[in-house]
Amino acid sequence: DVGDGVDENASEVAQYTNDLSVESELEKTLRDIEKALKMIDDGVYGLCKYCGDMIDVKRLMIRPTSTSCIACKKTFTKET
Repeated sequence: DVGDGVDENASEVAQYTNDLSVESELEKTLRDIEKALKMIDDGVYGLCKYCGDMIDVKRLMIRPTSTSCIACKKTFTKET
């Protein structure tokens, strides 16, 4: 409860909406990290889940939770 005024209530709703978005993003990041840790335990970390090739080390340094190589990612997202 931020306050009784309409402006204060609107502010509270906006903050709540923002908090939900941040919470959702943090939960997704945690899931990705947990998957990466499981892949390390299973001995398959760094392998593309689509083609089985090694994911470039530079990609993994930038995004350690990557599960696909650049080529497969581009194909998957239909990029050229």
